[in-house]
Amino acid sequence: MSPAQPVRRRSDAVANRAALLDAAERVLLRDGPAVPLDVVAREAGVGIATLYRNFADRDELYAAVVHRAHQLVADLAQEAEASAAPPLDALAGFLDRLLAERRHLALPLLSAPGPRPQNGADPLGPRISRSLAAVLERGIDDGSIRPDATAADLVVTGATLARAQLPPDAWERAARRVAALVLDGLRARSGTAPLPAGLTGAELDRAMTHSGGDRAAY
Repeated sequence: MSPAQPVRRRSDAVANRAALLDAAERVLLRDGPAVPLDVVAREAGVGIATLYRNFADRDELYAAVVHRAHQLVADLAQEAEASAAPPLDALAGFLDRLLAERRHLALPLLSAPGPRPQNGADPLGPRISRSLAAVLERGIDDGSIRPDATAADLVVTGATLARAQLPPDAWERAARRVAALVLDGLRARSGTAPLPAGLTGAELDRAMTHSGGDRAAY
């Protein structure tokens, strides 16, 4: 067997897994969680045996879809944390990228069971919160962001914007306007009334990491 063949097989396996996750996203949203898995396989353009080589059962497949969505948000939050841009600009970039990737985030971040850490890694929910809190802290320290803003505010905003409430073209415009309003509301201003109580960091972590949300809510 030539050295190129194992590389090609690994590449095909990666492509098949990605196709299955994309198909599962579409099928879950279109047909609901009880759809037969062979429909997912057909949607992905692979055989049912390929699906079962990648995922032991329906729960494992759906958990992988949710995990991928959380991993994407964690990556975007980490990019914002690492950004050299002013804090509000870094957060604007986070929300802009999140909206651009919302087809992968249509399964609501806060209503599905949160992904479990893999290979000893930190849970993704707290990682998202820590990265966003770091950006907020920079803005609070430099006086550009109001001191009562929290990472929970941003996560809930992101989850809301990612879940389209209108037809796609209308939601694109509406969601970006809402994002701009949220960002403007984060600005520090003298005489601004305090915000009402929201979720604490611990409550958000529990909701994202340990909730047992109804599978049908996916």
